[in-house]
Amino acid sequence: METVADVIIKFLDLLEAQFADFRGKLFKVLIAIGLLIVALVLAMTGFIMFVVGVYQGFCVFMPNFLAAFAVALLSFLMGGGLILWAKKKMS
Repeated sequence: METVADVIIKFLDLLEAQFADFRGKLFKVLIAIGLLIVALVLAMTGFIMFVVGVYQGFCVFMPNFLAAFAVALLSFLMGGGLILWAKKKMS
């Protein structure tokens, strides 16, 4: 029979090996999360610039307040469409 000390040493070796594997995977996951956050920030910036561009384009053809309402309406329609699409995907 093995002694208690041998069992503890084997358990600690196993734990160390598992932790080393977990640490490597954790590092990759953290890098992926960081890149995802950067991508989301860039996508939000692009969307904001798109909305500003649409607003400025509408300002050429109509008064500023109507252009703001038109851009808000388009944003609400796009957001509502995305919500309905997500709801359909979840069902």
